[in-house]
Amino acid sequence: MAPSKEPGNLATLRNALSSTKALIRSFQAALQSPTPPPSVIQDPPNPLALLSDASQILKAQTTKLSLLILNKPFTHSAITFILKSLSNNCLPGLISALEICPATKYTRLLHQHIRSTLLKVMRELLSLIASIPSDEHGIETSTGRNTLASTGVLWAECDKMVELASKGLVYLATQRTEDHHGLLKDAIQELEEWDPDEDTDSDTDSLSSNKQKPASTPTADNISSAIEELHISSIANLRKSTLLTLRTVRVIYPALKKRRISTFPNITSASTLESLPTSADIDALDSLVDQAKGFTDAADEIAGALYEGDVEQVERRLRALRESAEGCAIGVKTGWKGEEDEFTAWAEKWTARLEEVGRE
Repeated sequence: MAPSKEPGNLATLRNALSSTKALIRSFQAALQSPTPPPSVIQDPPNPLALLSDASQILKAQTTKLSLLILNKPFTHSAITFILKSLSNNCLPGLISALEICPATKYTRLLHQHIRSTLLKVMRELLSLIASIPSDEHGIETSTGRNTLASTGVLWAECDKMVELASKGLVYLATQRTEDHHGLLKDAIQELEEWDPDEDTDSDTDSLSSNKQKPASTPTADNISSAIEELHISSIANLRKSTLLTLRTVRVIYPALKKRRISTFPNITSASTLESLPTSADIDALDSLVDQAKGFTDAADEIAGALYEGDVEQVERRLRALRESAEGCAIGVKTGWKGEEDEFTAWAEKWTARLEEVGRE
């Protein structure tokens, strides 16, 4: 009896594979769209709760799917059942979680993070499904390795989404700010280890080896040497000024995390629509995280200009960085309820120090 049903089961599996792949690709296109369609769900549930539930189901289903792919006998009907379950419930649930998590209510940070995570999930799920045999033969060893790799990535991403839903927006904002803080510290360390004299000496030696100094023009050589020495001195001074500015800016990260990000009204899988932060606070947190990233971007640009010896650009970018950092501190000078606190007094002293650095 079983063998006679096998051709039908195989055809059903192939149809399920085709439709599931098409669905995932349509979701990928929607996730990559710059203007996603607005949610039409009435009285939407908590998006993080939906994200967590769908992620746990996805992990369970991909675990079953992986085992069915790798183990014999190869059961077409069981795999077809899982594919239909993914298409009808799990994947639409993940996409709905993003749709009911608009940036205006839940921050651009959270919305974009979920979007990028779902794009990764869709890509890995396609890879996993691609390893499903579409004939009566079992899976090859090489494809088996691909199956395990994709399953491992999917597990990790599902666990991260569940953790995000539990710990919430504050957890994500803290993580992102710590990442930017680390990048700024790396930029400072790289500048500390860079010696502009060594680069200039190397360039000068290279030039000297390719030309002879004319004996009849000592005055021109002296002028050229003096100009070169002046440029070296200017770059060295700018390096010191850059390090002083970056070290001062670096200090604000722990203060922002402790006094502003950790005190933000958190959004978790237990939050209700009534408990969401105000739109002004949502915008302020997005701006804060963007500025934390902006400091690291500015540090990279300043370092690049220093390495190129572009004095004017370094000075201009340093001024812009100090102004941006000062604006950041002033923007969150008071707490989320408008109250003055420890950060208020600290920010005044810090901005004063930043102004002093600009004059040194």
